[in-house]
Amino acid sequence: MYLSYVGLRVRDLPRSVRFYTEAFGLVPVQPEELARMEPTAVGAILLRDPRSGLRLELNYYPPGNSYAVPYVPGEELDHIAFRVDDLPATLERLAKLGHPVERMAHYNGPMAVTPHFRMAYVRDPDGIQLELFDAPGDGTYSPDAY
Repeated sequence: MYLSYVGLRVRDLPRSVRFYTEAFGLVPVQPEELARMEPTAVGAILLRDPRSGLRLELNYYPPGNSYAVPYVPGEELDHIAFRVDDLPATLERLAKLGHPVERMAHYNGPMAVTPHFRMAYVRDPDGIQLELFDAPGDGTYSPDAY
């Protein structure tokens, strides 16, 4: 298991991408996603610091989305993501510790399953949202992948 990235909720995705790339030199992990980015649609762009390898995911939720809650200064942290080796086993262990998986509003169930990954959300003791995901592969860290 390793800390994969930190997700920041933003109010304008293209504006925030420009800011973090121009002001801090972060680069898109998957540049082709920029071409598909729609300013008014749910979106996420993963940026990486080329020097440190640290990653920042910018998340946008349009009005009407269940995650588009009013902003309170200082609460723009969207979530922290951990890549895990076995998502179902990790969720079972966390549930036994009193941290059950949350229902995902935009998926039909507690865990999203796609051809590329499985993900779910739990909360830490202070209510911070944690994304947990696993993906095909040997789990080796790469700064160019989630």
